Amino acid sequence: MKHLPNLLIVDDTEINLTILESIIKKIKVNLIKAESGSEALQKTQGIELALAIIDVRMPGMNGYELALKMNEERSDDKVPIIFLTANYINEMEVFKGYDTGAVDYISKPIHNHILISKINVFLDLFNQKQTIIRDVALLKESADELTMANTALKKSEEKLKGALEQLQQLTQYTEKAREEERKSISRELHDDLGQALTAVKIDLGIIRQIVSDSEVVVKINIVSALVGETIKTVQRLTSQLRPEILDDLGLEAAIEWYTNEFSQRNGVEVMLLMDSGLAIAPDTSLTLFRIMQESLTNIARHSKATRVEIVLRTTSESINFRISDNGIGITENEIKSKKSFGIIGMRERAASLGGTLDIYRENDHGTEIKLIFPLK
Repeated sequence: MKHLPNLLIVDDTEINLTILESIIKKIKVNLIKAESGSEALQKTQGIELALAIIDVRMPGMNGYELALKMNEERSDDKVPIIFLTANYINEMEVFKGYDTGAVDYISKPIHNHILISKINVFLDLFNQKQTIIRDVALLKESADELTMANTALKKSEEKLKGALEQLQQLTQYTEKAREEERKSISRELHDDLGQALTAVKIDLGIIRQIVSDSEVVVKINIVSALVGETIKTVQRLTSQLRPEILDDLGLEAAIEWYTNEFSQRNGVEVMLLMDSGLAIAPDTSLTLFRIMQESLTNIARHSKATRVEIVLRTTSESINFRISDNGIGITENEIKSKKSFGIIGMRERAASLGGTLDIYRENDHGTEIKLIFPLK
């Protein structure tokens, strides 16, 4: 009956124990009986007691001595004790009983209803205590589980962060390699193909001077014009791959040149609002230029805009770069799409600067791209 609370009754007279047992039998407890203090200590060793009912007057070890010995090893779990007495006890003895752990006194002969009522009160208190103990244990168990889950989550976050850091490093390495490849291709187009086409155009001019057949001259002029257009195309591709003006004159000049070219090609008005004398590192300038390129490419392909505004401002702590248009506006699905590689690339470039890139759809129409990153 381990699930029932333990109740100890101690009296040196067997008939008194029998009377107590008959009174208590209707209460759901695990009853422990003893006829002496030493027997009571032996039977209750290591057992949690909800209540002890002890006769005060017993030979050998009286009730007060038993109470002291019972509770001296129960520093955190004192046993409440009801003392039974057949004699009048003075005030000093009452205080002595309370000092040993007494919570109440009952005089003999015992009144059944009074005893049962008092026992039920202390059993209720014991059950409430057990409920609190169980709740505390459950709370501790839950807290331990939460701690373990939190620790596991932190480890996962740290592991994920180290994935993300490696991915960012890979992205930066890939972007750097891509820029180097663009630079190499641009140089080859300029130095090899550009110079070869220029030489062809010069040779065509020489041949035209020594040819007298008018029909041949017409054909030479057509081919020469075609070569001239091809040279311009090579120059444009070279500039887009790696604009030399960015390296030579800086970001402001590169933006002005590129937006002018964009405006002429697409028939879109571009307004520039830039702080002058911007001191921006070459790598940062190139990243900003690429974000602008990707933004204008998307505007030309999808927005149906007739006007674009580009703002580049600096504060004491950050650089603010904004591109907006008056087109049909980007949709929420397009902003969140995992297939919007252009947007993903712009966000990765922004992250490489330690900044954030946000894309908004204006209330009526148009799209706004805002980049903010710390000024280093």
